[in-house]
Amino acid sequence: MNSLAVAARSPLISHEVQTFADDKGVSRYLGEVLDLAQQAFPASLLGLSLGRDAEDDTHQYIALDVEASDIETEELLAGQLAWSAGIVRVCPSRYAVYFVLGWR
Repeated sequence: MNSLAVAARSPLISHEVQTFADDKGVSRYLGEVLDLAQQAFPASLLGLSLGRDAEDDTHQYIALDVEASDIETEELLAGQLAWSAGIVRVCPSRYAVYFVLGWR
């Protein structure tokens, strides 16, 4: 895939997401986390949003929203495994809690 195609698929980072990333000290990891999600789910569109933990409403995170409607089960599981294995390589665990995969 050429860099133009990758750039066209990269989600825009909203002011809200960027501000949150800055406040939590995870801005420097955002690009690599996005790259990881795109590698894990290469055929899917990706979006970014802020989410809130259902059990602890004080915990917010950046959701990497994967368009999953056209993904086969095997691809979804492989992508999830790639994400889980890769997140610790691109982001220290104390900051990785601020990045969560989401499905749409």
